[in-house]
Amino acid sequence: MMELHPAAMLTLWAGVAVFVQALPSHGMWVAALGLVVLAAGIDAARTAKLVRRIRVLLAVIILMFGFATPGTAMLPFWTAANPTWDGLMLGVTHAARLLAMVSLVAILLTKMPVARLVLALHVLAAGFRPLGVSPDRVAVRLSLVLAELDGPKLQWRTWLETVEAPGGGKTLTLDVVPVCWQDRAVMAAVIFVGIGGVWWRM
Repeated sequence: MMELHPAAMLTLWAGVAVFVQALPSHGMWVAALGLVVLAAGIDAARTAKLVRRIRVLLAVIILMFGFATPGTAMLPFWTAANPTWDGLMLGVTHAARLLAMVSLVAILLTKMPVARLVLALHVLAAGFRPLGVSPDRVAVRLSLVLAELDGPKLQWRTWLETVEAPGGGKTLTLDVVPVCWQDRAVMAAVIFVGIGGVWWRM
């Protein structure tokens, strides 16, 4: 069975993530629930850890939209600080989008080791080298962000200091994996489908 290059796999993952985020409300609820179940089935501990870290943000999103969005009042007899059904539905939809994305990240971190993730980011970022983008810096920094999601919980100041600190002479070695025509075909297909989807919605 043909094994795709990590860059092609990451491109597919990004395509799925964009597709899920573009779903309408009811489709988003079903997709979020399905992705949570799928991620929990693949790695329940990692999924629970990531969801637990965003539990407060999920509640804030639902409450913020519930109280700030005009619409039909949930408590007609209560005039002060009354949430609306429209706002609640909108908040649940946005919370579902975040939950779906976190579930996708959990699946990505489980199925793709950090070394392969760094390689994928390095290959994809190399296409932006003419624009002054450093593939080495992009790959390392983004992989640190994703790896931090799976690491011990740190205060945000400590996390920034850790990310921005010099490497102390350490080097990162990547295995060179050639990009085959099948990989390029998969990445091109994802891009063309994405462009077609944008054109269709216009």
